[in-house]
Amino acid sequence: MTASPAAQLTDVTRTVTLTHDRAAVALEQTFPVHPEELWSALTIGSHLEAWFGRATGEVVQGGRFELPDMETRGEVLAVEEPRSLQLSWNQGGSRSEMELLVEPVEDASRFTLRHTVPTDAHWKTFGPAATGCGWDAALYALALHLEDPAADLIRRLGDFAGSAEGEEFTHATAEAWSEAHVAAGESRKPARKASLRTAAFYLGEEPELS
Repeated sequence: MTASPAAQLTDVTRTVTLTHDRAAVALEQTFPVHPEELWSALTIGSHLEAWFGRATGEVVQGGRFELPDMETRGEVLAVEEPRSLQLSWNQGGSRSEMELLVEPVEDASRFTLRHTVPTDAHWKTFGPAATGCGWDAALYALALHLEDPAADLIRRLGDFAGSAEGEEFTHATAEAWSEAHVAAGESRKPARKASLRTAAFYLGEEPELS
């Protein structure tokens, strides 16, 4: 299937798992490539630059990495090539944890991205969409990259983000995260308000919270 914003909305499974002080925001998608190809797209800096942004570091336990375009850095907590990668994720003064899982499925690979964040004031305001919408956009970029690894996608994706289609994608993924939030046990009204705040923040709009 050709990668598209519409396909991403249904190809990604979104889940939220809540504990007393943490929330795991997870996305799962199957790609028609072998695990080694998917792993390379996720861990080799020259590949990441094509769809995600600049990256430096070593994918070894205890290694450090930096994503200068995202002002993010962290440490490799555990790695099992080409199956799993656990990272600390330090951005904007906050620390969270990432887990990337690659599982073979016949002639394809199932990718799970799990980002565990504190349920602090930021979470109460913006909910899982604050984390999830960004990763939805990243998985769309990854799908495009795996479809054509030679394509330089960064400018194209920047144009997409500012387009009417990109705005629609942001609103749709925020709504999908609202539903995942409700499925995790949150009441519908606060879950929806949090997702609307997130979409408005991403798009530079005023949220409609009625």
